[in-house]
Amino acid sequence: MTPEEPIPVFLSHDVDWGKTGAPIPHVLARRSRFDEAVINNLDEKNPYQNIPEILEIEERHGLRSTFFFRTRMDTHHRPPPYDVKEYRSEIRSMVSGGWEVGLHSDHLSIQHPLSLVEEKKTLEKVSGTKILGNRTHYTVGVDHQDLLLGNLKQAGFRYDSSIKYRRDRVTARDCLGFEREGIRVFPISIMDALIFTDLEDEGDVLRRVQQAVNLCKGLPSGRVLTILWHNCSLKMRFGRRYSEVVEYLASNEDVTVKTGEGLLGMFDGDPV
Repeated sequence: MTPEEPIPVFLSHDVDWGKTGAPIPHVLARRSRFDEAVINNLDEKNPYQNIPEILEIEERHGLRSTFFFRTRMDTHHRPPPYDVKEYRSEIRSMVSGGWEVGLHSDHLSIQHPLSLVEEKKTLEKVSGTKILGNRTHYTVGVDHQDLLLGNLKQAGFRYDSSIKYRRDRVTARDCLGFEREGIRVFPISIMDALIFTDLEDEGDVLRRVQQAVNLCKGLPSGRVLTILWHNCSLKMRFGRRYSEVVEYLASNEDVTVKTGEGLLGMFDGDPV
């Protein structure tokens, strides 16, 4: 790739909650994040479960993304674990429609390659497809990255998207992919839960994405803008701007939206 080519955008979602969504008391404790109409409709629709809506938005604009699903049951980080088999029909429908499924591995598995192998096999059995990508639950710091990447290589993964260098802003380092330990790495550039914390107006969501795209324009070969938009945030304040973000990406000739697997094909042959 050359700097003149469109900026690769890795569009992705972490599925942290089971199909029933978050417990009602959990939602009510955060009611300020939602419109009153959403709160009044909790008996009919849990606002933390939005996979069909995300698929519809992306399908409308001809885009495909990657969904990372959890499989391990003994995580110490909230939200509570779920049985990935409950998503079997949705996952297989995604795969047949051109979306990608990746593993949202437990943070404890960073140190245990056999756990990563087990998690990968579980998701492959549910999805009926080979799992290439990983994103660790709760992200990963620089100190643990090499350990994780070495274990991912042993487990048969091709890429990882777990690291976020700066949680308070988007930096050039967050937008540069690289290869290490035989694994292609796509750092997280924009995470919904992080950019929302310092925004006052919802209109700033799209402006923040536009700023990141402009940042990438000045970067050399290897640039990747990785966007993480949790499926549970789609009905929340700021998160409900996802449709505008997708429309912007789909209409922007300066970017090309890819799944993680699609990005692998773009970077094959690049020097390590």
